[in-house]
Amino acid sequence: MNSKNLRFRYSLFGVRHSLFFIFTFLFFHSTYAQIDNTFLRDEISVSEKDSNAFGTSFSVFSYMRNTEYFNNVEQGRTLFGYQLQPKLFYQSNQHVKLEAGVYLRNDFGGINPYTQAIPTFTLKIKNNHFSFLFGTLEGALCHRLIEPMYNIESVITKRIENGAQIKYDGPKQFFDAWINWENFIERGSSSKEILTAGISNLTTLYSSQNGFSIAVPLQLTIHHHGGQITTDTGNLTVQLNAAAGLRLSKKYTNQFINELRLDGYFTSYNETSNSGAFPFRNGNGYYANALIKSKIIDMMFSYWNGNNYLAPRGSYIYQSQSVDVPLYTEKNRELLFVRLMREQPLFGNLFLTARFEPVYDMKNKLFDYSYSLYLSFKKDINFKK
Repeated sequence: MNSKNLRFRYSLFGVRHSLFFIFTFLFFHSTYAQIDNTFLRDEISVSEKDSNAFGTSFSVFSYMRNTEYFNNVEQGRTLFGYQLQPKLFYQSNQHVKLEAGVYLRNDFGGINPYTQAIPTFTLKIKNNHFSFLFGTLEGALCHRLIEPMYNIESVITKRIENGAQIKYDGPKQFFDAWINWENFIERGSSSKEILTAGISNLTTLYSSQNGFSIAVPLQLTIHHHGGQITTDTGNLTVQLNAAAGLRLSKKYTNQFINELRLDGYFTSYNETSNSGAFPFRNGNGYYANALIKSKIIDMMFSYWNGNNYLAPRGSYIYQSQSVDVPLYTEKNRELLFVRLMREQPLFGNLFLTARFEPVYDMKNKLFDYSYSLYLSFKKDINFKK
């Protein structure tokens, strides 16, 4: 039997067992469901009742993400481990909160004792729906960017972002503007400074009493390598990604179906620096989703058609350049996803997120899939007021 047939049979075997596992889990749990990565976000609470209080915050995030990918753009891998974030906080009044702590990441079988150990500090100022953060940001999936622009795995591999951030989170609009300074350099440093800045905006244009709404998402990221004081003689690079779209949603009450949603995006890629470091200077893509949210499981169908598309912080599978073999490129990528998802409160402050995501490469006629399980726990304890 040739290797192609063996791989097909192996993939089919894995799919059957993954489907059985996930559907069995979902069937025997209560009927609560929502998506949008709600339980995977690092948002800092600031409430009036905690004025003049100090205490500790402790969060645990356990992850198991397996991508059974056999395509040439992204080879599969497994991320399996946990993250700890113990912090001390002081909220001086109803608007200002300070947090300081440490972020620890341990990948099972990896570097001991921790893959990453990073100090964290955040000053957050909040007034009604507006927030300003300095230091460690509400980053990663908190930006609510689409996967072609921001990697779903950032919640594991790039969870900590440091810089400055302005947010507005109201009933009709979500706005997030930030700068994440990733690599600082001194005079004579042998590396370049690295930063990523972005804007994520979702504005609701219309909403009716029967649950129908129309919203417009706009997203932008800028990724930069440069600096005048480095000894690195490589060319400066600036890469821009943008997306604009339309979202139609219909929510239902007291029914098996909670929400139906359609959204589509036009995305673009531009390198403005003419560095010669990348195979493409310009590209674009079309990204469309159809979501069905129910009391038991959420299902989303996603279609991606990208041409010469690169995104330095995007999920790898959407790219036109291989993350594993950089000299390999596919000018056109056409993918079809079926996503089965569930976010489930378990006990108290413990939450579980489960996903199963088959993907079909329409150009190469190749079937791949991934599955993920996440457990998140967070607890704030006030010592004194």
